[in-house]
Amino acid sequence: MVQAEVDVARLLLQAREVCAAAHAEGWLTSPVVGSSPLRQAVRRLAELLGVEDSRPGVPTVDDLVSFACAVPDDGYRASVLSMLVPYVDEAKLSTLLAAGHAIDEEYQRCRVFVAVAPRASTGQLAGMVAAVRGCALSRDRMFGLVSLVPYLVGVDRAAAIDAALDAIEDNGQFYFVSNNVGRLAPYLTPTELDRALAAADRAVADEKDRSNLQTRFPSLRPTAWWAEAVSAAATIKDGNLRAVTLRDLAKEAPGEHLDAVVTAAHAIRNGSARTRALAEIAPHLPETRRPEVIDAALAALLATPVRDELRYLARNVLLPLLNHDQVAAIIDTDSRKRHAGAESLAAAAPYAAPEHLAAAVAAAIAPHKLGDPLPDLPFGLRHGFPRIVEYLPASHRNLAALSAVSIRDQIGVGEHLWAQNLALVAKYLTPAQLDQVLASIDPNGPPVAVSNAIEHLAAHLDHGQLDTALTTILAIDDEEGRGLALTGIAPHLTEDHIGRLVTAVLDLHDPRVLAETLTTVLPHAPAEQQPLLAQTVLNAASTIDDPEDRAGCLLALAATQPGLHRDAALARAFTAMTALTDANAQVRMLDCLTPLVATPQHDATTIGTLEQQAP
Repeated sequence: MVQAEVDVARLLLQAREVCAAAHAEGWLTSPVVGSSPLRQAVRRLAELLGVEDSRPGVPTVDDLVSFACAVPDDGYRASVLSMLVPYVDEAKLSTLLAAGHAIDEEYQRCRVFVAVAPRASTGQLAGMVAAVRGCALSRDRMFGLVSLVPYLVGVDRAAAIDAALDAIEDNGQFYFVSNNVGRLAPYLTPTELDRALAAADRAVADEKDRSNLQTRFPSLRPTAWWAEAVSAAATIKDGNLRAVTLRDLAKEAPGEHLDAVVTAAHAIRNGSARTRALAEIAPHLPETRRPEVIDAALAALLATPVRDELRYLARNVLLPLLNHDQVAAIIDTDSRKRHAGAESLAAAAPYAAPEHLAAAVAAAIAPHKLGDPLPDLPFGLRHGFPRIVEYLPASHRNLAALSAVSIRDQIGVGEHLWAQNLALVAKYLTPAQLDQVLASIDPNGPPVAVSNAIEHLAAHLDHGQLDTALTTILAIDDEEGRGLALTGIAPHLTEDHIGRLVTAVLDLHDPRVLAETLTTVLPHAPAEQQPLLAQTVLNAASTIDDPEDRAGCLLALAATQPGLHRDAALARAFTAMTALTDANAQVRMLDCLTPLVATPQHDATTIGTLEQQAP
């Protein structure tokens, strides 16, 4: 904007008039109505300055498309082009597709084709198929052709399937072959399916591949195949892999083959792997068979050394299937090993009878009692004890919560974990106990831990305690930590706390922290204050030096505000996004920006960008 000469004396006089009107009406507390002296004074100041909005307007879909086409990196350009597909009209869809054809890296080119395909015309599909068939790598040809097949018909589909099968046979890497065979299978004739499965079989390189081949396509196999598959699974050397294979076969096995699956599971020598196999097979058995298989799984678990590396996984699979007596057997057996038993106690708690759990906890913390500080717990119980509290009898929970709060400043349990644990136990503490916890929070401790602790306590505090919590927050030196704490406590404050909250937020100096905190706090402020507070966010966010942070804060404001604030935030966010030098950050920002400025032209759920998967 070209600045005209301004009469400084008149400018000062008019600026003072604005300040006086704002002071008289209340800087934040009064609504700015159309005829208010403040609004009139601001209008006169604007006229004196000859203000014209020289900022860019709200970005359009055309702006987003132009930006996407200019992203230099092939991968990121493919991402943003694909991202925009649901939001463009037919003309711009052609623009996106042309930009996709121009991408040098063939896989990234295919990603754009896959995104465009659900909306493509017959001619556009033909052009994409021709481009994919020209890819040098069989992996890219597989990916592209298999992805396009669902959108083709008649001879075009048949030709694409034949070319896809050629690429599958050329590739020979089991991971990619098996993935693409699975995606292509629904469109194949029996003869084509045999060809695809034979290619997958030739690509098998090890036991894991063989297991995956057996369990990935069981629904495509003839009934006669099942006996051979179960026999093959029983020969897998790795016990855990055999367990997983038998489990996956059990999910779809015809009833007459389930006995063979169970027999193969019983034959696994490793107790943990046998437990896992039996426990994960059990839900797929007829109800009449389940109890005996669960009993066998439990017996295998109890006979396995507590420190066996696979045992914890097998135990966690088994626990939800057990009754209280069976869970008690695990707790009692594992308690013989103090450290491993402590971890097992925490894992079993949700499934245990409350009274038995209370007795086991009492034994684990002896000679201490519930309600005492617990300074020397086994490592597993230091982490697990707060998670146990809710499963104890109701009469035990207050004392247990008090003990849980004492687990602090021990190896493995610092301020951060202690603060997280308050979310689990604060609801069981009395007001007096909450006073003690509040008093123990050092405002100059780790900022995130302090803010998390206050946030987790806030829902359980009374009016006076919330005052105390706010006072603690105001004493936090670190602005980011203070902002996080103000954000966390805001939803729990009463109306007469809000003024103090807003004042505290406005006292933040770092523009990013101010913008982030005020955006979150703003909905809790009185309605008449919100427009001015939104303007404060807009002003603060616009001064953030880092363009990614600036764009992020502006987009967060735009997502929650209507009207002029939203439009200004979107315009400035787009400007910040174009200034980014990190293409990955640009993609993230565009992903947030696009739904705010564009309306989907097509069902986005059908246009997910298919990524090339890696092992």
